[in-house]
Amino acid sequence: MSDHDLNQTKLRLLLLFVLLLSLTGCKSSSQKRAEALFGEGLKLSIEQGKVLARYTREVDQIFTVQNRAKFPANRDWLNRRAQESLPLLDECLRLENEAAEKFEESSRLWSKEQNRKAVALIAASYRKSVEMEQLFKELMLLPSDPTITDATAFNEKFLHIHQLISQKEKEREAQFDEGKRLMLGK
Repeated sequence: MSDHDLNQTKLRLLLLFVLLLSLTGCKSSSQKRAEALFGEGLKLSIEQGKVLARYTREVDQIFTVQNRAKFPANRDWLNRRAQESLPLLDECLRLENEAAEKFEESSRLWSKEQNRKAVALIAASYRKSVEMEQLFKELMLLPSDPTITDATAFNEKFLHIHQLISQKEKEREAQFDEGKRLMLGK
């Protein structure tokens, strides 16, 4: 996911949150708690987006076409750089999981069924992002896989995992877009 795509997603979520707040009338304590949890999830999501942007820049520098073509001669370098990037990915995973938990908890508290479904779909899209990040972790571990012995095999596995990530991204976008559609009442 590019920084632009990530920022667009965060902006859409923020706009949805503002819209959701404007649509609710008289608020019960449960409704207020749902909104507060949604806001907490949004804050975690924004923080996660910043870490993800840093991580993505590093991955893009490590796994260039040229660097993958030099494998296995640069295995140690790729492995070292990948291992150095794993803490950023772990932080992304932690924040994404926490955001998903907040959205899930929030989804159970909304008074309107349509809002509950919308926020549950947004939470599910965050869970799908966690799955994507787990796949990114697999990418980071490729250089340390002793069964990969040449550039062709490395590139095939790399591209296969990338394809899986793209598939998860489409699923995540579909869930998010359906949540947005429900929230907007269309």
